[in-house]
Amino acid sequence: ETPTGIPFAWVNLRHGVRQGETDETNTAACGSLILEFGFLSRLSGDPRFERVAMHALRKLWSLRSRHGLFGQTLNVSSGFWINVNGGIGAGVDSFYEYLLKAHIVFGEEEFYEMFQEAYVGVLRHMKRGPWYHETDMYTVQPTHLQFTSLQAFWPGLQVLLGDVHLAAETFKQFFRVWQRYGVLPERFLLREGTLHPTERYYPLRPELAESTFALYKATHDPWYLSVGQVIFESLQKHTRVEGGGHAAIRDVQTMEKEDHQHSFFLAETCKYLYLLYDSSFLSSGNFVFTTEGHPLPVLDRDVHSLYTRTSSSNASAARRAGTSALSSKVCPWVTSSVPASADEMTTACHEQDSREDHRCKRAEDCGISAQSCLARNCSAHGYCF
Repeated sequence: ETPTGIPFAWVNLRHGVRQGETDETNTAACGSLILEFGFLSRLSGDPRFERVAMHALRKLWSLRSRHGLFGQTLNVSSGFWINVNGGIGAGVDSFYEYLLKAHIVFGEEEFYEMFQEAYVGVLRHMKRGPWYHETDMYTVQPTHLQFTSLQAFWPGLQVLLGDVHLAAETFKQFFRVWQRYGVLPERFLLREGTLHPTERYYPLRPELAESTFALYKATHDPWYLSVGQVIFESLQKHTRVEGGGHAAIRDVQTMEKEDHQHSFFLAETCKYLYLLYDSSFLSSGNFVFTTEGHPLPVLDRDVHSLYTRTSSSNASAARRAGTSALSSKVCPWVTSSVPASADEMTTACHEQDSREDHRCKRAEDCGISAQSCLARNCSAHGYCF
């Protein structure tokens, strides 16, 4: 136990928390407990697991800035932020992932309300073209203009949400980095257009394969199958070792191998590449994958397939059938150059105006634009714009 209810990052399974253990943890570590602990409570009938996970999540949520942003590391005893630079990559990634997936699995609106505010904050303050940078959670000033390999999960999360157009736009840029180096470097500097001077390794991470799988299942575009083939052939060429197994790459320029294979290579990288070509098991039920690639069934809901093509038309059908925890969370994202019937123009970055006729008396009566993710305003004539 800690004064904040946020757990320590390190616990000895035999002796508990060691004396003098660090008080520092990161947003992902303390904000990514609810799926596993929630399942454990529901399967065991013991509510303690879900209760402590929710307590930690709600405390973390209370520490967000007024912009809906989070830092990377914080003190579990005081609740003060240590590193106020946040992003969608290392130290934060699965926090966003679990807010949305907890809503899908457990169907509780609290998770989606948290996710939507956090998601809008990311799109407003971290997105630069198809890329995402790190941002000071208080000043919203960019701090590190870089792509990190852990960000590659983001398009897959956007597919799950329904923002397929944004996911595809970003994914293409991430894949170009893979094509340039043969694998995905840990960090790529956006302003300089080159590798980070020290973090040039590739530890067999799965995130790009995961997003490839999700985008193919959402669009059925055969281009993603060819992407999977490129990833597979790159792994075989650069990381496979004699006698079997694959090794992490120490430097993507020299392709020098390390004497190490992380467990997530089998648990996730290989799994998502396999599922890209044969996902028949998904037809047996509705599943959400944990951040470690383990499938969990959607509980107590008759939910439509999580990886089907997302469009305004089938979203409406899902609403009529009452089948999806996300069915009412997407809306058309239409511009003058895009016909209203365009299949992939949907977004969750929106809040509806308070009135269906869009009349208003003050700005608070207006929602958030689905197109720009900016707050709509109330005109002098009393209409939201």
